[in-house]
Amino acid sequence: MSDGAENEILGNGSSVPAGLPKVGVLVKTPDEAEIDGTDAERNTIFDSLVKVEGEVAGLVAYSIYKQNKRAWLQDFLKATGRPPSEAESRSYIIGESTERRLATYRHLAAATLAGQGPDAPASAGGRRAMRQGPGRPTSFYVVWAIVLVGAIALLAFALHAGLGVGK
Repeated sequence: MSDGAENEILGNGSSVPAGLPKVGVLVKTPDEAEIDGTDAERNTIFDSLVKVEGEVAGLVAYSIYKQNKRAWLQDFLKATGRPPSEAESRSYIIGESTERRLATYRHLAAATLAGQGPDAPASAGGRRAMRQGPGRPTSFYVVWAIVLVGAIALLAFALHAGLGVGK
């Protein structure tokens, strides 16, 4: 297709060389437009996550939000065989706009930037191992395991001795 024909179809009259995106070409797919709702809704989530222009953590949080939204849409389409209705899309956006959910996105962004996000390699900083309870060393769990085994052994001995006395 020639540039002239492409410009005529797009109606933007630009003379950008073929192969480069034009302003009018960069539009949402029907799937993305379906779930996004209005610009005001989108901007609310973006503005809630990106507090300062160009804030990297906020931009990463918004990226995580967008990944989750796309995954939800794909799962919805797979489960129902149809795109979500306006009410279903609105419900999704309301759920994703709660302070708790926004805080989760901020937390995931901070972890990702620290190299500890869900896609980080297991060796990243050696901190990908399962976390223990807050501030509890391994010895805490070892001591309680010994106490528990001792209590079970004592109970078993008491039951065994108690059964022999009654005979």
